Amino acid sequence: MQVDERLLRTVLLADAIEHADRQGVLVSEPERQEALRGAIAAARGRGVQRVGAADVAAGWAGAVVQRAAERSPGVAALHHGTGLAWLAGALPALALLLGLVTDRIANAHRVDLLSLPLLAVLGWNLATYALLAVRAGLRRTAPARWALALRRWLRARTPRQGGQRALAAQVGEQFYGPWFAHTGGLFTQRVARVLHLSAAAWAGGIALSLLLRGLVVRYQFGWESTFMDAGAVHALVRVLFLPLTALFGLEPFSLQEIQATQNFAGEGAAGQRWVWMYVGLLALVVVLPRLGLAAWARWREAQLARRLALDPRGRALQSLAARLPRDVVLGLVGLSAPQTQALQTILAGQDASDPAGDRLHWAEPAGAAAQQPVDAVLAGADAQAPRPPAWREAPSPALRWDDWAASWVLEPALFDRLAPLLPAHQDALQRLRQAWERHNEDRFAQALALLASHLRAGAALAARPEQAERYPDQLRQLAAALGRLHGQVDTPPAEPASPAPHAEAAGRWGDGAFVALGSSAGAAAGAKAGAVLDLGLGGITLGAGTALGALLGAAAAWGRRGLKKRQESDEVLRHMAEVACLLYLVSAHQARLAPAQGELLAGRWRAEVTGAIAAHWDALHAALQPGGDQGALQALLQTVLRGVLRRSLPPH
Repeated sequence: MQVDERLLRTVLLADAIEHADRQGVLVSEPERQEALRGAIAAARGRGVQRVGAADVAAGWAGAVVQRAAERSPGVAALHHGTGLAWLAGALPALALLLGLVTDRIANAHRVDLLSLPLLAVLGWNLATYALLAVRAGLRRTAPARWALALRRWLRARTPRQGGQRALAAQVGEQFYGPWFAHTGGLFTQRVARVLHLSAAAWAGGIALSLLLRGLVVRYQFGWESTFMDAGAVHALVRVLFLPLTALFGLEPFSLQEIQATQNFAGEGAAGQRWVWMYVGLLALVVVLPRLGLAAWARWREAQLARRLALDPRGRALQSLAARLPRDVVLGLVGLSAPQTQALQTILAGQDASDPAGDRLHWAEPAGAAAQQPVDAVLAGADAQAPRPPAWREAPSPALRWDDWAASWVLEPALFDRLAPLLPAHQDALQRLRQAWERHNEDRFAQALALLASHLRAGAALAARPEQAERYPDQLRQLAAALGRLHGQVDTPPAEPASPAPHAEAAGRWGDGAFVALGSSAGAAAGAKAGAVLDLGLGGITLGAGTALGALLGAAAAWGRRGLKKRQESDEVLRHMAEVACLLYLVSAHQARLAPAQGELLAGRWRAEVTGAIAAHWDALHAALQPGGDQGALQALLQTVLRGVLRRSLPPH
């Protein structure tokens, strides 16, 4: 992951806070989770399909570090990079000042041809150039060694007492090791640049001191020695000033000039030549090379800064990746039209899940999605349907479509079968399963509340037969609410329509379902045109079409007649409960089921609903009385419906 220096500092500092502040003193766990959720949501808002650590590192780290910096000045200093940065300008300025006040090379009145400080400056710089040349030809030492040494040094000096100062020091200990490991080369070039500039400034200060003193002082120049004569000094001076004489064609000092200046006998205007030769030598051997090396170090610094990167396998991104949600992509092949419709029903409401949580994507074998790899492939009605080339290596669970998609209570089987095939996604699949189960349970609880409210309203009508005309409206409102809850948009009519031949239901829940459920000769209502199911419960016929219109019409007509004829209140309430439970089952499953499944479940539902209501009727009847407990009624309805679903669906 390519980063700039600022982002690298922020991410590594955030990681250091994560490891040092385990008690959540600087940044609490909810704040960290909120920072991560915000970064994930922002990444997905940018169109990132599979969010990785690199996609959220900047947003997450920025939020975490900002929170910590607001509460700890020490962390704020680490974030802003203050501390020793001022030395980059202070050291060269100090070196220039030292050169200006140097008296050993140019004292108040003398210019010494054999000045040891001058020879030391030249020799030191020449030795430095030789060392740099040797190091350039050798393999560089990894900066991680001194980074680890620095980390050990910081650890030894980290306060062990409590408080934010100690915590900030521990954050610094966790930060500096990875920081120098990542920026060792950059730091080396930065230090080299400062040192080269300081050396150039020192030599420049010495040269400037010579020139400035010459404005107000009459120099005496020459040399003196116990062991060297004029010939030896002449040879030394020729070598010393060789760069100037060779490059610029200047006349070297002659032996006679050297002899004439012994014991500092030289003075006057002739001394200008000696001063300028010194200044030129310092500029040529020290100032210009050092400035060139500083420029080279600055260029290398810029290059390394552009190549800064976070290792995806490093601690910072690995720790972040472990906390990220996953995007699991499932390819779908061989789906029939009813299965496609069923899938849309299954996904209804799931898209409104947490935008920063795990997500399950469905890819069709056509268009751009077919060009991207998937994690697994699910087969529909046609299990032998060809796969796109990009999907051929993906595993496929041994799971029939009807074993998980026929009902919401079967959906966990999908995640259970996928988990062994996708070990890298097991945690995400577990979280997805839990999220789907929460969504389905919440929807089931809302449905139970609707059923309970409807039945209590029906119980009030049973006590007041003169209001029987209100029952169809109540039933229609229940159907509409259940339809919206399960992703259906059509609002079924409240009144029955004229019946239609069963042949019109071909290809949907048709005659087989009708026969399996049976019908009552006393039924007063039939199915509307295009009805797909007739459900017989005791003395009524319930029709359920694609919009459940026939079901509502039949049930409403029967209930209204029963109320007007003042039939036994218990009988009316029992049929209302049966109708409500059946209405839920049809609303929750009609878009999921193929004709064969519908015919099979129709017979089971008829028997199971009637028997379950009868088995729990005493408790249901008590809960439906005035003053009855709404919560107890919902719990009874839950027991009834869960039992019906458990007994009528395949084991899971």
